[in-house]
Amino acid sequence: MMQPLKKGRNQFFRQEKRGNPGQDMQLKDIIDLEEWQKIQDKFAGITNVYLRTYDAKGRFLIASKIKPRLCDELARADFTVKARICGPCLPTFLGGRGVLDRNLGFSCELGLQSFIIPLRIDQRVLGYIIVGPMVLVARKPKERYRHIAEEFGIGLEDLWSMISELRVISFNGAKVLIELIKDVSEYNLKLSCQNLIKQRQVGAADSVRMNKLLNALMDVAFQVTGADLGSIMLIDADKNELGISVARGLAKEVVDKAKVQMGDGISGKAAQAGEAFIVDDNVQDNRIKQHLNRPQISSAMVVPIRVKDRVWGVMNLGALRSSSVSFTDENMKLINRLVELATAAL
Repeated sequence: MMQPLKKGRNQFFRQEKRGNPGQDMQLKDIIDLEEWQKIQDKFAGITNVYLRTYDAKGRFLIASKIKPRLCDELARADFTVKARICGPCLPTFLGGRGVLDRNLGFSCELGLQSFIIPLRIDQRVLGYIIVGPMVLVARKPKERYRHIAEEFGIGLEDLWSMISELRVISFNGAKVLIELIKDVSEYNLKLSCQNLIKQRQVGAADSVRMNKLLNALMDVAFQVTGADLGSIMLIDADKNELGISVARGLAKEVVDKAKVQMGDGISGKAAQAGEAFIVDDNVQDNRIKQHLNRPQISSAMVVPIRVKDRVWGVMNLGALRSSSVSFTDENMKLINRLVELATAAL
């Protein structure tokens, strides 16, 4: 069981004030709220989770337009019901009654889980994203909600129907999802701050951040597709070739040595044409059929990674013949949207 977080509100506000040119900025002064709204809406559309952004003082800024019906109905409920059920949907230091655990998560009386993501620049917290509510691991039996429904005069079937619409996610799935949201949000926040104070340099720290972002992107891609192995290859413009930057399920020597010339192989063709491919035994594209030389893989997908209309690399995902996974056009559309969302931060 998750343990309550014992540290108080101030743990989020520790910062080095010296040498921070943006220390007097507030979140709403740094980000473009319309663009931030678009990012939140894309996350909500892909992941089916609700997101809300607050500034450092707990003032509400924006929420994703895709809102759970449960939250919508409770917002119209009488004060007692709303305060009892919705109050814990915000942590105590932001004015709610939710008690944080060590994973920065908190739950409500219905057993629904939310997580808070502090948005930092140089250790200074400028705001928070609340992710949820969601169902962690598994839904409770419907009968467990009967007493709550009766107490607040809500029909059990109506309550159960609304809870059933919420995303069910494993703890590990929630963890990688939170990491990706955090990385994309903080990367956007940092670039916005740099732009505002006219510091556009991208140094070693940003390279580390980009690598972390690509790792989070790969983790979420595995979660939503069920892939067994995969990689993200980036283009080396000087050598006109792709090399592996992030990998899962591949031997280290393969990762270290794999180089693909632009236009060669499936990855090279996808990068050169800026086109996504699904590769399986039924493929008809003659450009692809000649490269089907890995019999252990039953289904594969290659998706270009674009940044501002320029292809930076490709994401490769594969399913082994021992797996029941077979990639579809819907999988490809979802990964395209996920890549588009993540690269908005680059």
